[in-house]
Amino acid sequence: MVNEQRGNSLYDARLMTDASNNSTARHALRKRLLAGRRALDTADVQQLSHSLAQRLYPLLNESTHVAGYLAMGNEVDIASVLERCQRDNKHTYLPLVADNNRMSFVAYDSDTSLVANRYGILEPAAETARYRAPETLDVVLVPLVGFDSQCNRMGMGGGYYDRAFAEQKNTRNTASDSNTPKPLLIGVAYDLQRVDTVFPDWWDVPLDVVVTPTEVITHG
Repeated sequence: MVNEQRGNSLYDARLMTDASNNSTARHALRKRLLAGRRALDTADVQQLSHSLAQRLYPLLNESTHVAGYLAMGNEVDIASVLERCQRDNKHTYLPLVADNNRMSFVAYDSDTSLVANRYGILEPAAETARYRAPETLDVVLVPLVGFDSQCNRMGMGGGYYDRAFAEQKNTRNTASDSNTPKPLLIGVAYDLQRVDTVFPDWWDVPLDVVVTPTEVITHG
């Protein structure tokens, strides 16, 4: 019994050490990737975003309800993709972060009133927002800081997307390729954001697809 308790204590201590090392590695990697993204000039962002949009839009052909985001801090700019969706009579949505740190998705078009949230990110005004349940979306275009070949995503560290789609994680992990649950999570990234590993944690929800200016990477 004593040996068993000692073994459990050593195991717990090792888990805590691994978690601490993982967190340190993620922090250093996020810092490096953000610096690389900041180093892109305006012309680079425009050119690479255009190339990515050309590769991305065909993946949305069968989708009706598409959520995206408004780029900031040299993120890939998908404004042209959302505008084309609207021209093609698709319904578009943006994330809205509530005071309880939960992220919802609300309708977005050219007439939507936008306000800056506490992070300086433009989002629809909550007072007039028209909400849509995440599981009823067809596709969510997800910004990221880094990704790996298994479509694991590193974000800014807030965990908003992971919480929004946490209930679907187990279903997503066990679904067959022909029965992927909605919504399809598509990460959009520059090629320079690809790394060997993003040191994923157990609560991280992997993406189904990552699109860059040069390729489309599929989970698994």
